[in-house]
Amino acid sequence: MTKEPNLLGRGLLALLCGVSLALGACNDGVKQGSKESFSSSAGARGGSQDLLDPSDDVIADGPFGGAPASAGAATGAARGGNAAPGAAAVGQKDGRWSVMLATFTQPDHAERAVAFRGQLVREYPELAQAAVVRVGRGSAIAIGRFGAPADKDAQAELKRVKAIERNGARPFAGAMLLRTTTDAASGVVKPHDIRNLRARHPKVRPLFSLQVAAWSTFGEKGMDYAEMRRAAERYCAELRAKGHEAWFHHDEDRETSIVTVGTFDRRAYDARSTLFSPEVEDMMRQFPAHLTNGEPVLILTDPRKPKGPSRPQSCRLVEVPEF
Repeated sequence: MTKEPNLLGRGLLALLCGVSLALGACNDGVKQGSKESFSSSAGARGGSQDLLDPSDDVIADGPFGGAPASAGAATGAARGGNAAPGAAAVGQKDGRWSVMLATFTQPDHAERAVAFRGQLVREYPELAQAAVVRVGRGSAIAIGRFGAPADKDAQAELKRVKAIERNGARPFAGAMLLRTTTDAASGVVKPHDIRNLRARHPKVRPLFSLQVAAWSTFGEKGMDYAEMRRAAERYCAELRAKGHEAWFHHDEDRETSIVTVGTFDRRAYDARSTLFSPEVEDMMRQFPAHLTNGEPVLILTDPRKPKGPSRPQSCRLVEVPEF
């Protein structure tokens, strides 16, 4: 029986906007916000990324359900220079939590954020390590990288930033910890990033691609997600070298990277007949098994018979969202 296509990265478009703190004299285009708005945004965790068929029952629910994500448009970024005396260290290199200072959501948010950061560090040298990072569909100026908001280093940095004073005022008293993405500093969308596929077909709705592989840490702390990302991109490149139109997508918060092949429009799947188009069927024959961390996964043909025959987990048609 055929499977209905899933939305790629469902729940990945949670927008972390309206949560910013701006300098009182420099708030042009910078959104004002509150902790309450951040809490409600961070609480929007009900979505799930249907990486694999849930009925296959081979992957724990944890890594794919409930974590917020930020796969918004890429932005430019700028790293601070040497920290001013007394400035705190940036924390973990691959941490996903930072102290947020300001956010920008205009069409030219990246340029505005970079310009504002320059002004910020000139006026506040103790924030020299602040950087422009990607958040939702905008840009943010943040400082530090921490594994979790409850980390001692994260709380110490938050306290330090909030305590900064100028002329008897504390301009960053409303600073808060914000989840960002590990690749935010580069702000570069690579050629085979699936966001480029969506950009090529902005008016095609729905837009589908066939997911053929996924790499994930599955929430295991000992696994290196950076290597997972590289593995997905390598596999994408291998498929490209063989003539396939391959794409990759990184979900930083779920520590999962996927690879897809092909581009299909609404004709790819008929909801009434539950049949795929001949083009999709042909692609599925070329990729009979979905790879998980580089290997096919065997699942029971009949879940009710634990000792019965098994088959390779099949690939999935996924819908490419509007990032």
